[in-house]
Amino acid sequence: MPAFDHNYVEDLIDRLGSIPAGAKPAWGALDRDRLIAHLITTVRYSMGRLGTMPDRGNWFTKRVLAPLIVNGIIPIKKNVKVPGATPRATGRDDLETLHALLEEYLQLVQADELTPPPHPFFGDLGVDGWAKMHLAHFKHHLKQFRA
Repeated sequence: MPAFDHNYVEDLIDRLGSIPAGAKPAWGALDRDRLIAHLITTVRYSMGRLGTMPDRGNWFTKRVLAPLIVNGIIPIKKNVKVPGATPRATGRDDLETLHALLEEYLQLVQADELTPPPHPFFGDLGVDGWAKMHLAHFKHHLKQFRA
């Protein structure tokens, strides 16, 4: 699993930027702009900027599934629905916004100033767990768009 660092962010932004605006995903109904909005929302949530989502997890999702997904042992399942996780794209939710947000996220982590909320299904992941979760999540969507 790669490190979630500035080099990874640059590679991620390049790969997302290579997705044509009208690209059809391998699965699901997201288009490129909604994907970027979705990633922005997820990162903002993990930064504690969107409040907390209700706890929808259980023993299995928190103790079995979370470690398997977060550690890259199994991939995120295709077409998983998380209520509120895929907003409509707006003109403000673009690649530059995502890039700036990811850089800010990394700065907060480096300054030890990030206290992430619990994941709605996997519970308290902490900073390191959220970093791994983001990597798994980004990988899932890059694969979805063959980027």
